[in-house]
Amino acid sequence: MRSPAALALAALLAAPSAGSARDPEATRAKIVSAARRQVGRAFRGDCSGFVLALLRGAGVEVALGPGRSRSESLFRASRPVRMPRPGDLAFFNDTYDRNRDGRADDPFTHVALVEAVDGRAVLLLHRGRRGIERVRMDLSRPSDRAANDPVRHARAGDPPVTRVLAGDLFAGYGAVLGRR
Repeated sequence: MRSPAALALAALLAAPSAGSARDPEATRAKIVSAARRQVGRAFRGDCSGFVLALLRGAGVEVALGPGRSRSESLFRASRPVRMPRPGDLAFFNDTYDRNRDGRADDPFTHVALVEAVDGRAVLLLHRGRRGIERVRMDLSRPSDRAANDPVRHARAGDPPVTRVLAGDLFAGYGAVLGRR
């Protein structure tokens, strides 16, 4: 059964608007627009649940194969891209210690939606600790706090060198829409 938040998001996405799997650009716009309307709102699911709800609401079904998490399955189901476009996905490693071994060795633990791109600077929409949030990431300055927001929040017991910024934890971009 889908959560009330996922149902509400699906209903919002089902509202009449342009976009279909046959028109990737309109679909990208529909997905980004729906995600923007969720900023500041709570979402009960995790980051991958948010992305999957956006995609499903726009009529895009992604066949998730094997992976240790749905974020990893989304990564494997997407096509790698070097330069993202709005509607593409951004993946991150080590946003939490999934295997609980105390080391930064957990691939594809977080996924976000690309909202806007300006050179190497990217604005992302994701499900964070406070619901749906915007995150800035600039891969030309990955460790610069002025250009990158955290996607991992420090926890008690984290070593002082724990990486938290989007640029430091970035794993890759993926596209599930349209041809390049």
